[in-house]
Amino acid sequence: MTWPAWLTENWFTGVQTVAIVSGLIFTCVTLKRDERSRRVANLFQLTHHHNELWAQALTKPELRRVMSMKADLSLEPVTEDETLFVGSVILNLNSAHYAIKRGMMDSPHGLGADIRTFFAHPVPRAVWTKLRHLQDTDFVAFVEGYFDKGKS
Repeated sequence: MTWPAWLTENWFTGVQTVAIVSGLIFTCVTLKRDERSRRVANLFQLTHHHNELWAQALTKPELRRVMSMKADLSLEPVTEDETLFVGSVILNLNSAHYAIKRGMMDSPHGLGADIRTFFAHPVPRAVWTKLRHLQDTDFVAFVEGYFDKGKS
């Protein structure tokens, strides 16, 4: 059978094959774009929750000591409000770690420096010490991998 004769008899099958392959390629491209969009949306959502959380620290006087390097916990122990706030920050960080680990979002630039700076303060470090046993071991290793290191 010659090429023109085969084409005359099988043109419809050829068109179907091209359409199916084109559809698969289009689906792959669309899924890749959708994945990027979801990753960006996840980052925006996490940033929104982060901003809402930290707005509390700026508006509630009882939370001002959280970011003070001069907080003397031997004179004034960590309060319940401080524990709840730092616990919320830890949960937010755990959510970010979970999303990053599963490829749902990219690691924000400077995350390590933020972790190191936050937990260098006496109140967050004390709350972390109190709550770390409740955390997943992988998350604990992630957070504590940034303690006192120049890692970012």
